[in-house]
Amino acid sequence: MPTRKEAEEFKEALQQEMLKIQNSNLPDKIKDELLNIYLEKWKAANEALLGLGIPLED
Repeated sequence: MPTRKEAEEFKEALQQEMLKIQNSNLPDKIKDELLNIYLEKWKAANEALLGLGIPLED
């Protein structure tokens, strides 16, 4: 079971990756596709952690 610290580290890692994608030189269509993948990961992780009582969002 993840700890709050692990959840926060995961949140930061996802945010960093999403920022890298957003600031990249990739075509907008590919950026959107990649960002949607990370957003789905975010949603899945958030729902799982909420079930454990560890929200990713403040």
